[in-house]
Amino acid sequence: MKSSDQKLHYSGGYALTDVLLAVFLFTLGFTVLYGLTEGAYQETQRAANLTEAANLAQAKLDQLAAHQWQENIAAGKCIPGSSVEGKDGKYSWAVNAQWEVLPNLLKVGVTVLWQENGGPRSYSLESVFYAN
Repeated sequence: MKSSDQKLHYSGGYALTDVLLAVFLFTLGFTVLYGLTEGAYQETQRAANLTEAANLAQAKLDQLAAHQWQENIAAGKCIPGSSVEGKDGKYSWAVNAQWEVLPNLLKVGVTVLWQENGGPRSYSLESVFYAN
């Protein structure tokens, strides 16, 4: 039995406000980390789409460069002064060609379009070729 002289001592436990503050800080930290993770995921998707578009544009230029330009023009793969369009999965592409001022130089550009996060995105690649 306790005598009246003994005082109640604080047991060293946590008060309700300490626990609530800890839960609040944990929740705030978790929310920030989740937001960072979501942002990183979106940036990874954007980078993957851009990389795929760049690879597609380069592949189109490589396909054209693998043949004589007269063959490409005759086959309708590249029409100087005009555009040739196509679709590859979720990407649309257009090949534009224009004769340059110097003789036998053909400037060829490939533009790749796609939808991302509700808006249009594009990637363009140009090169100049000697068309003998």
